[in-house]
Amino acid sequence: MRDLENDGLRELISTFSKTIFELNAFQDQLRKILVSNDAYQNNYLARGRMLDFASRYCSVIIEAVNGLNKKTILSKGLQRFVDYLHNYQESEKFLTLKTSVDDLKKELSTVHYCMLIKNGAIRVRKYENQPDISVDVRELFARFQQGNVQEYRHKLTEEPRAEHVEAAVLKLVATCYPNVFSDLNDFCMRNLEFIDPVIAQFSREVHFYLSWLGFIAPLKERGLPFCYPRLTSGADRLYDLNFFDLALAKSLGSENKPVTNDFTLEPPERILVVTGPNQGGKTTYARAFGQIHYLASLGLCVPGKEASLLLFDQIYTHFEREEDLSSLNGKLQDDLERLYDILSHATSKSLIVINEIFSSTTLSDAILLGNHMMDAIVKIGCPAICVTFIDELAIYGKETVSMMSTVDENDPTIRTFQIVRKPPDGLAYALHIASKYHLTYAQLSARLKQKM
Repeated sequence: MRDLENDGLRELISTFSKTIFELNAFQDQLRKILVSNDAYQNNYLARGRMLDFASRYCSVIIEAVNGLNKKTILSKGLQRFVDYLHNYQESEKFLTLKTSVDDLKKELSTVHYCMLIKNGAIRVRKYENQPDISVDVRELFARFQQGNVQEYRHKLTEEPRAEHVEAAVLKLVATCYPNVFSDLNDFCMRNLEFIDPVIAQFSREVHFYLSWLGFIAPLKERGLPFCYPRLTSGADRLYDLNFFDLALAKSLGSENKPVTNDFTLEPPERILVVTGPNQGGKTTYARAFGQIHYLASLGLCVPGKEASLLLFDQIYTHFEREEDLSSLNGKLQDDLERLYDILSHATSKSLIVINEIFSSTTLSDAILLGNHMMDAIVKIGCPAICVTFIDELAIYGKETVSMMSTVDENDPTIRTFQIVRKPPDGLAYALHIASKYHLTYAQLSARLKQKM
């Protein structure tokens, strides 16, 4: 990933992988045609394309090796691939293919023919030094030219507009040059799969990394930070400074930036418990916590200016979902069954993300069940984050860190979306929100009196 952040190297790898990917797709299509019994499609036009693709493949391999020789590459993965390309370019397989392509193209360059088109019929014969009429035409009209004129000639694409006509003409030409076209047939049958499978696999897989850099480029332009985290497999200090939720950042468009937040877990701290008023960014915070760990496990740069993250074995999540009416289970039972499954499989190297659990039961039962859940997570010893309305979980013990979503000091109805390290205050600011929308008891009573 670090190597691919170099613009020159990324452009070279991107062009190479895209070309190989396209050629591989074309090769698959043509191979099916060339081994079929469909005479309409299996013709010299298709075989000529196979030669063109093989020629393009040889050129792109050579260009890639020459270009990569001029680049500084630090990653072992890319270094090994460059070494593989060097060895492949010098291999007997590639040299044989390149020689066959060059020889066949040289043979085909000797093919010259004439066409006589008359009354809807085409006749083909070898070229026998007939005069080139186009030369006479240019000389004739040159005398009328007065200075520079506008160019009206249109460049035709390589892809034919009337394939059946071209294929029929080539079939007639082949009768005039049987040896050359026999060599073309042999070449195609010998090289139905000329693309090296390792190179084809690289061209597919490297697109993931290139796509990631393309995805985050506009976010970086908006000033959002990304970093390569330190990865740990033990109970070390975990943190990320100024991280954010990628889905939210993408949805805000180019004009706005998401609020960034921090988290820190100093041993023996292992569990973040996030409380605070609704619509304050708690769920987004938990989602981002899982995102950065997953992205880091893939070797990608993650949101944040500095981070140290767990190299986990599994991520287990419990987010609220709609009740399944097809079963007889209630929401609480569903929560408990899902949680039991998570706690049964999680290890000390797992990551657990829990969002608003036990919201369907009474507060006393939710506290009781929540404490049992915390006991189990602490016993497992894995890092976790729990978004909850149960303030008591935030002060469970030395393993927990209380985080709170905050509101504007001057206007409690305004959410700052900042999640800070502080004890829970038990405030939902419901009265302030009701007042903002004129829904307090006093406001409703006054409106009703006006109607009476």
